[in-house]
Amino acid sequence: MERFSMAQALVSRARTHQNWIGDDHGDRYEDAMHAQAIPDEMQIVVKELLEHLRAALDYCAQQVWINLTGGSALTRIYFPIAREGANPTDFLSLMNRNMPDVAAASATAVAVFRSFQQFADDKNAWLPELATLVNLAKHDHLEVATIPNALLNFSKDAQGRTLMAFQPGHAPKRGYPFMMLKPVSGDLEHGVHQAIFLQLKATQSELSGFIKEAIAGVESIIIECEKLR
Repeated sequence: MERFSMAQALVSRARTHQNWIGDDHGDRYEDAMHAQAIPDEMQIVVKELLEHLRAALDYCAQQVWINLTGGSALTRIYFPIAREGANPTDFLSLMNRNMPDVAAASATAVAVFRSFQQFADDKNAWLPELATLVNLAKHDHLEVATIPNALLNFSKDAQGRTLMAFQPGHAPKRGYPFMMLKPVSGDLEHGVHQAIFLQLKATQSELSGFIKEAIAGVESIIIECEKLR
């Protein structure tokens, strides 16, 4: 089986795990928020999901390396991931370590792999976070997180629907997570709340938002890597 197909199969399994966790009323995500405890099975599912996505990236790198260099399928090749805050000028050496001879074979491939990195676009912040989480080799990635005194802004859209946003300095690290709000003082639209959600401990990323970013990101990477033939 070509490694791109294997990568797609791993993403499909990751999506199955995503659906198992859920991010809506009545899902396991909500159950964990209410219990304010993470079940062991959810910790295992999250670990497997993260590992599937990381392995999918490595399969992509291996297939690109084979296509461009004609190398052996038995050679260990890894997807290059620059750490958060990395100097872009160091990327070529990382590429050469993880995917030897690809840079010499294709300047386009180097440009494509550079474009996946966080230093190329902050929307790729999930990528070094994924590497950090998988490299920890832990089984207890999750925790129940709280913002004890969250301030929110409420507004109405053109259809009259209520929109909610955190005030500056009161939001999670990234995104607007599925969460539980407990009033501390005042009413819903003008009060202070305790915001409760599930968080990946090592990166302080809200779980459901991170999973959506990572799955979409890996799927996009597979498509771009398939073009490098």
